[in-house]
Amino acid sequence: MNTRQILALAFVTGTCAASYAGGHAEWAGYPVEGVVYKFEVYTGLKDRWDSTKQDAPPLAPGRALRAAKQFISKVPLREDMKEWGLRDITLQTLSPDEWVYVVHFDANPKSGVWNGPVPWIAVPVRMDGTIPKPVIERKKP
Repeated sequence: MNTRQILALAFVTGTCAASYAGGHAEWAGYPVEGVVYKFEVYTGLKDRWDSTKQDAPPLAPGRALRAAKQFISKVPLREDMKEWGLRDITLQTLSPDEWVYVVHFDANPKSGVWNGPVPWIAVPVRMDGTIPKPVIERKKP
């Protein structure tokens, strides 16, 4: 695989990290303990946007957010969490003219008091409004 053409997002229990190198990016978080979500985005024509010639990307942020919300509604929460809440949405460049949105969600605890990090997940949305199907792995404790 050409790392310049891949965006991999891994969501791992208890890990928070981001790294970028030559069109390749990785994010980590945890939706449910012991479950890993991995997304791969192979960039191509549908991800192109020439920001020097066009004022707006081909996909509006609102459409990207709606696609991510539809996806996140199917991601299970831990029993002590009540819902996914939007943290932010970012436009991420993978190369000078290849882009994806990354929509970050945090879980909201059922109780008002919470110590430590809450589960979170980042969902990539391509410029055509699609979300790559993640590989979901169950890790043994």
